[in-house]
Amino acid sequence: MTARFAALLILTLQASFQCLTSAQEAHSTVTVVWNSEVRSPGICVDKPTWFISVIPASLPLDGLTKATLQVDGESIETRVVFLDGSERLCLLETAAPITGLTPAPLALAGDLKGGQKLNCLSKRSACLTTVAGKDWSHRGEQFQMPMLRVRVANPEEFCAAGTPLVCEQGKLVGILTGNHLDDSGEGHAIPVARVRKLLVDVKMHKRSGPVRVGLVFHNQSSTPEVVDVKPGSPAERSGLEVGDVILSIDGTETESLDDLVEVIHHLPAGTETPLRVLRGLSEKNLTIIPEFAEMTAAAR
Repeated sequence: MTARFAALLILTLQASFQCLTSAQEAHSTVTVVWNSEVRSPGICVDKPTWFISVIPASLPLDGLTKATLQVDGESIETRVVFLDGSERLCLLETAAPITGLTPAPLALAGDLKGGQKLNCLSKRSACLTTVAGKDWSHRGEQFQMPMLRVRVANPEEFCAAGTPLVCEQGKLVGILTGNHLDDSGEGHAIPVARVRKLLVDVKMHKRSGPVRVGLVFHNQSSTPEVVDVKPGSPAERSGLEVGDVILSIDGTETESLDDLVEVIHHLPAGTETPLRVLRGLSEKNLTIIPEFAEMTAAAR
């Protein structure tokens, strides 16, 4: 009796999980039609008129200003609000909300761990993806930010550029780039932290891009200890000093310099960001407001 009950419970939980995944897909995902031959998955984010996707490599980016969404057999025109050519990450906007679509919640960057199981949201949803790690580069190609490396059991069906990856709670974790590492089913995904930065940047500045904070660290040490603070920089205005060790930024613990660099890459511009530093034997709480890199350079 106990074994039967346990088996029944497992089947019930599996059925409930599949229903949750299908519901998430039905209420958040769309098909983006770029032209008669090129399509990609997309997902609703932040508000019912905004959609994120990755443009397939076969499509030229020059002159790309619009696309069409297909939702339940209906075609809806969109405009390109922002396009990051290096990542081919695109934010699209419809003129009015689409009935029945709900923005997908965004996962927290700190919640993502190696070995974590994810779901690809496509025409069929399945628990086929596992987080394998992070890459700053691959085969000589240097990325502008760390990419998630994921392993997909059925890459031919689930690895299209723009495919959203969600955790078991239905929160968006990343967007597949469509680039396969090899025949083992490994690929790269743009992390959710980049998506969040894009949304905040566009809301505040109608653009998105790298930020600078004006800090210099020792290039032969893995410890995030400040060795120089640039005059007139966000770091100087925040009160950071030479010798400070940055313990956390934006709520993320920074145990190494790599941790710190990764968080800074994903900070929105113009947003007050909390810092916790070790100064001498005491901890201090500060705030810093990152600036777009180009804006900082122009200011000098």
